[in-house]
Amino acid sequence: MAFNVSYALDGTVAVIEIPERLDAGCSNELKEKINAVVNESIYNIVIDLSKTNFIDSSGLGALVSKISVCKANGGDIKLASPGKRVFEILQITHLDKVLNYYHDLEEAVNSFESG
Repeated sequence: MAFNVSYALDGTVAVIEIPERLDAGCSNELKEKINAVVNESIYNIVIDLSKTNFIDSSGLGALVSKISVCKANGGDIKLASPGKRVFEILQITHLDKVLNYYHDLEEAVNSFESG
């Protein structure tokens, strides 16, 4: 499973593109990608969910694995383009109250610039 990482806003925001499924089979890989970004001292992270149509508890755990580290360093982890099914899971687990989410990738990335 490939998680593509790109950078925006002069390298101050990491964008991690999530595949169609974020489950136990690939959640550790996402954690590793997030760790690698944080180890580069980049604490502004956008998780691009535009292609994702399934997420399980291990995937949710991977999403929140470094929130406290990012926030402690003035950053955050934000979600872009969660589809209806993924958003329902976020609501059921109340992660929609913990993670900021945006309708598109550009809006999510630009939210770091304005705040």
